[in-house]
Amino acid sequence: MSGRRAQIETAGLALVLVAAAGASGVAHAADNARQTFVEVCAICHGVGGKGDGPSAAGLNPRPADFTDCAVMQKQSDATLFTIIKRGGQGAGRSTVMPAWGDSLPDGQIRELVTLVRSFCRR
Repeated sequence: MSGRRAQIETAGLALVLVAAAGASGVAHAADNARQTFVEVCAICHGVGGKGDGPSAAGLNPRPADFTDCAVMQKQSDATLFTIIKRGGQGAGRSTVMPAWGDSLPDGQIRELVTLVRSFCRR
């Protein structure tokens, strides 16, 4: 019976380690997305995602305010992905929004979509 108990305890420990690694991976992806956002998006969208970055005042139309939940609810993840990847024009939106698909891999763009969603907190 003690051999079976050791097997169960070992399996339980393995599951805990896998869960911890998964949580660590999610946190790492969020950190990477945040860094990317600061490096390439915040100049227009602002560090807090309000569309108030240092370049925003000179842009027409103004950059999107990701904290506006009413507007953000209407945007699908696929639309946000397309806007980041192909630029505003690629999604029938503002030509002011540049395309990042040549600079950012799809996985990184998906992480940015998740981060952009996090600015709208209810």
